[in-house]
Amino acid sequence: MEALLLEAVAIGAVLGLLLGLTGAGGSLVALPLLLSLHLPLRDAIGVSLGAVALTALIGAVPRAYQGQVAWRPVLLLAVAGLPGNAIGQWLGRHIPEAVLVIGFCALVLWTAWRMWRSSRQEHSYGGPLRSGPLLAIGLGVGVFSGLMGVGGGFMVVPALLAFTPLSMLAATATSMMVIALVSGGGFLLYLSGAQPSLPLLAGLALGGAAGVLGGNALAQRLGGRVLQRLFALLLVAVSLSLAAQKLLGGS
Repeated sequence: MEALLLEAVAIGAVLGLLLGLTGAGGSLVALPLLLSLHLPLRDAIGVSLGAVALTALIGAVPRAYQGQVAWRPVLLLAVAGLPGNAIGQWLGRHIPEAVLVIGFCALVLWTAWRMWRSSRQEHSYGGPLRSGPLLAIGLGVGVFSGLMGVGGGFMVVPALLAFTPLSMLAATATSMMVIALVSGGGFLLYLSGAQPSLPLLAGLALGGAAGVLGGNALAQRLGGRVLQRLFALLLVAVSLSLAAQKLLGGS
């Protein structure tokens, strides 16, 4: 039990650090790490949703007090994302595990490519907020969240940069609030039919809180371009590790 708690704290710290730094990606790393604890895929997805939701909320609250959270995009993305989460969880019960793993790995690699490519481009801020694209992306975020246990920040942050006038710092803060709402709703759905380990959840919450607050502090100092490139490389490593673990005979 003590070993499980320590492992959960470590996983939560990694998840929180990435969320605080980039507003995304914590769940993309959390799911493979939870699977390394020999959790069934469905339980790992559900627990990942809970850990991501709580960690994102802890990270978003101080950023909201600093005025970095844009509430209208939060509302648009969350309103579409919550029903999408229910759809994703329903789909997940009818899709074979191997297909989910392959889809997850492909999603992670695509995200890595997009983030690396984005890091080489200059972002221009100040465009108008476009509600239609945000609603569509919110629905997609919800489906991916329910289907694969991801928070969806890897989709939310680029969407906020493209369809709102937010800066990178404000986009990451707003993304965390969206993740907290959408993933939190998905976790409540998961709890309706499961009883996850309390030490596991407690460890993830403790580590996540420490990690996300540290990530928030670092995000104020490091350049967004450097963070995006480091994160892209990490995603490639995560995808290859998960593929080896679940598809090539590991665990």
